[in-house]
Amino acid sequence: MKRIIVILSAIAMLSMTALPVLAQEPLPPDPTLSGRFTAEPLGEFIIFDALILRPLGLVSMGVGAVGAAAAAPWAASSNSQARVNRELIQKPHDYTFCRPLGDIDF
Repeated sequence: MKRIIVILSAIAMLSMTALPVLAQEPLPPDPTLSGRFTAEPLGEFIIFDALILRPLGLVSMGVGAVGAAAAAPWAASSNSQARVNRELIQKPHDYTFCRPLGDIDF
C-alpha cells in the first residue's frame, strides 16, 4: 500500500512539472476569425492607461523637456542634439499621444 502511494505521488509530481511547458505553447488560430485577428485591450487596461499612464506620460514629457534643456550645452558640443531630442522629448510624446488607448506594451 505504501509503495502504491509513493508511486502515485511520484507520478503526480512529475505530471505537475510538465504543465508549465504546455503553458508556453501558442494556441492555433481560430478558424472562425477567417484570418483577421485583432487583440482588443481589456477594459481594465484602458482605464489604467487613461487614469494613470497618460498623466504620467505628461509628467515625463515635462521632465524630459527640463532634462533636454539642461543637457543642451553638452549635446551641442558633442553634436548629439537629435539623440537628446528623440530620447527625452519625442519618445515621451509618442508614448503619451500617439499610441492607442489601452496599448500598454508600446
